[in-house]
Amino acid sequence: MKKALKWTLIIIGGLIVLILAAAFIIPIVFKDDIVAAINKEINKSVNADVVYDVEKFDITLFKNFPNITAEMRDLGVINRAPFEGEVLFATESFEVEVNLKEILFGDQLRVKGISLVRPIINVKVLKDGRANYDIAVPSTDTVTTTEEPSNFSFGIDHWEIIDGDITYDDATLPFLMSLKGVNHSGSGDFTQDVFDLKTNTVADTLTVAYGGVEYLSNKRAEIDATVSISEAYTKYTFKENTAKLNDFAMSFDGWFKMNEKDFGMDLSFKSPENTFKSILSLVPGMYTQSFNNIEAKGDLSFNGFVKGTYSEKQMPAFNLNLLVKDAMFKYPDLPTAVNNINVDLLVDNKDGIIDNTIIDLKKLHLDFGSNPVDAKALITKMYPTNVDATVAAKLNLAELNKMFPMEGLDMKGSYAINLNAKGIYDSLKKTIPAIDAAMSLTSGYVKSSQFPLPLQDLHFTSTVKNTSGKLAETFITVKDMSVLMDGEKFSADLLLQNLDDYTWDLKAKGGIDLEKITKVFPVEGMSLAGKVKADIETKGKYSDVQAERYDKLPTSGTASLKDFKYITKDLPTVTLSQAGMVFDPKKIELQNVNGTIGKSDFNVSGSVLNYLGYIFGKNETIKGAVNFNSTLLDLNEFMSDSDAPATATDTAALSVFPVPQNIDFLLKSNIKTVKMMNYTMTNASGDVVVKDGIANLSGLKFNMLGGSFVVNGTYNAKDIAHPKYDLGLKIENVSMKEASSASSLVSTYAPIAGMVNGNFSTDFKISGELLKDMMPNMATVNGGGLIKIAQAALKDSKLISGITSLTKLSDANEVTMKDVLMSASIKDGRLSVKPFDVKFGSYKTTIAGSTGMDQSIDYTLKMDVPAGKLGSQFNSLIASKTGAKADPNGTVPVTIGLGGSVTSPSPKLIMDEQKQQVKEAATTVAKEEGTKAIEKAVKGTEAEKIVGSILGKSDTTKTKTKADSTKTQQVEDAKSLIKGLLKKKKS
Repeated sequence: MKKALKWTLIIIGGLIVLILAAAFIIPIVFKDDIVAAINKEINKSVNADVVYDVEKFDITLFKNFPNITAEMRDLGVINRAPFEGEVLFATESFEVEVNLKEILFGDQLRVKGISLVRPIINVKVLKDGRANYDIAVPSTDTVTTTEEPSNFSFGIDHWEIIDGDITYDDATLPFLMSLKGVNHSGSGDFTQDVFDLKTNTVADTLTVAYGGVEYLSNKRAEIDATVSISEAYTKYTFKENTAKLNDFAMSFDGWFKMNEKDFGMDLSFKSPENTFKSILSLVPGMYTQSFNNIEAKGDLSFNGFVKGTYSEKQMPAFNLNLLVKDAMFKYPDLPTAVNNINVDLLVDNKDGIIDNTIIDLKKLHLDFGSNPVDAKALITKMYPTNVDATVAAKLNLAELNKMFPMEGLDMKGSYAINLNAKGIYDSLKKTIPAIDAAMSLTSGYVKSSQFPLPLQDLHFTSTVKNTSGKLAETFITVKDMSVLMDGEKFSADLLLQNLDDYTWDLKAKGGIDLEKITKVFPVEGMSLAGKVKADIETKGKYSDVQAERYDKLPTSGTASLKDFKYITKDLPTVTLSQAGMVFDPKKIELQNVNGTIGKSDFNVSGSVLNYLGYIFGKNETIKGAVNFNSTLLDLNEFMSDSDAPATATDTAALSVFPVPQNIDFLLKSNIKTVKMMNYTMTNASGDVVVKDGIANLSGLKFNMLGGSFVVNGTYNAKDIAHPKYDLGLKIENVSMKEASSASSLVSTYAPIAGMVNGNFSTDFKISGELLKDMMPNMATVNGGGLIKIAQAALKDSKLISGITSLTKLSDANEVTMKDVLMSASIKDGRLSVKPFDVKFGSYKTTIAGSTGMDQSIDYTLKMDVPAGKLGSQFNSLIASKTGAKADPNGTVPVTIGLGGSVTSPSPKLIMDEQKQQVKEAATTVAKEEGTKAIEKAVKGTEAEKIVGSILGKSDTTKTKTKADSTKTQQVEDAKSLIKGLLKKKKS
């Protein structure tokens, strides 16, 4: 018996150990298979990129034994086109708990629980109805089959969201809802035909917008609801429920049903337990940590209903009633309360037709201390809108300042308004309600703690009158508007009438201290100083502005500005010692505008035309002719935040700038010195014409790099992504080395210029596109012209050493140029030059060929070498075949091909030409009676040997050199390197 019991215990213990071991081992052993199966199903079913941390994927029986728990960490779903790259869903942890027994033996899959930790859910619907949640791969199965009904069903016990953020953005409505800090839990038996769904939701902030207008902003929301679900999940009946926004609570009764083509509903809502204080919590700025300390009294009633059908063509009927009676509230520690608050508001729609909505504000009254405010409004139709409204208020600003204190701000004065409006607003028929309104401010005073000088003696009176409802019969007046600041008075009067054709009569006079104004109303990152004085009168009609009938716009007056200073972190300081303007209807005359921009000084005079059309019209062009004079214009201060000037290659601060389409200006400039990057230009003058979005340079002259420049052409940035230039350049006596250092065009297409001592002149036309940094896009450059070189020399160059090594000429180590006229062109990324003559040492040489933007070169050099320099072998050839002596003063043409690159040139003899040239040279230097023998001597391989022997080279057109093999290997190595980099980037 003991043995049997012992073995029984051993077997039971072994089974327990086996079960525990299996629970531990099986998820590990099959983890890779499970992950592979998940990925396969995702790839097959989901049209989106699903990512998760495979290393943290976990399946366990221990966490919720005997249920199996699966967890995915750092799970995310990223959309593809048309929402490419946008995150649809992401969560720190996604956990599912499933009943293992039901998986193995049951016909019902019951999920015990689902948990999302810190999820982000972004739902987006475009105007055309495409939604980012529509990520299911469409089925390709087009065969219709009849399946037997299945007994399998799905159930879930509970679910939860912990600290989630949810956004729903539907452009088809257009509707936006954003919830942050969402904590939600729920439960419901979805296996039943009728069941109760129980949910609890808290959101730290809720924002709701419709049509671009925010109706709720950052409100705290709580919903605790039990909803009965029936009719196959389409009908929802509200049972016990409460919903709170901040401190304002509501409850719902009724039902909501989702039909195939519309929504049916019969819902009522109310707030039976609220007080007036609870509705205060919805007022922006009121619901703070000190909200509980606000004293408030009064009764509140809020109720309504929504009943009917909602579809694309129909709205349900709705009703809302808000009643506030004898309420008050008072901030803590302040002496005055807002008393006698009474509100009676009805919003009613009996048939679901929006135009038949009635908004009836029967009463609004409140006393801000001793300041009463009364209003009533009745709107009986949405469009055209039928309005009957009145507003009356008298406000003591000093008392309001005490009731609603704003730190550092002090206000005084008496403000009053009386407004009556009755009639129809119709934007198509251009009618408005008849209006009789009057506003006034007396003894106004505003003082800010940021600046001790107040705005004093603020006062105005204003009226708005319209008795007929026609826009053309509206009259608006602003009389005796005045403000005094530190002894400077500014005043204005305005009459505006006929809102169909704006007709104005404005008078403004006075002085303004800009420094004081900006200290009262500061602008971050900017400071202003200076005194403005103006005396302006203007009258007119907008129709006359549009028709350019300036003689009917009697605008006149003067304005002046002294001691102006503008300081901002992005630009050098701007100062104006003085500036004057005289107005008439056609133009503004600029007089004595003198100032500085950083280190630069300027004087501007001229006129600006069509300024009224530019201000009031649409797409009107402002015109002008301005003279600009300066002794120094330092453009580096506009290009870089650094005090140090930029280098020629430092273009990080430069960028393409657009030319406005609606400007037609002639700028006549005369500048003694211009600094840009490390260039200095002197005696700059010429015209810049800005018109139709193109800047035209006309006769722009300046001195630079030791020479003179004249530029004509255009800068066209209409296509800001591909700005173009088309210039004609006349350059005289400029250093080639300096030009190569200063110009990327020269250094790219004529890099040898950086090695040449000497000056050049040119008459050259050039065009192309600019890059974003305002540098030329070399691949788009086209141009051509003549280049003149009076005298120049090139020494110690690889180009020279390669040629002298090839020719064995010891006295050809310097290239000199004198009175050279070179014809050059740029096309398809290469600079080509037609034949021109130079001297290698004392040997005349003709050069022609091209340089690529990749620094590759392809030139032909024809050198005239004296026969005496070719040595005894050449002369022996002449004597042995003819019995004559060679003329040592005769010349032999030597043809050399120059390939490779500027830094690694590759010279070679062009042997086909050379054989013919040796024949011709030998015939020339021999006596006439030996001509036939010479012709025989220089035929075939004998000539090749002689030429090779004379010049120390074999026929390089037939034999592959070591340099060629090296270059081929370098190309292959470069290809391998690029492939490796791309592969590494992809991985």
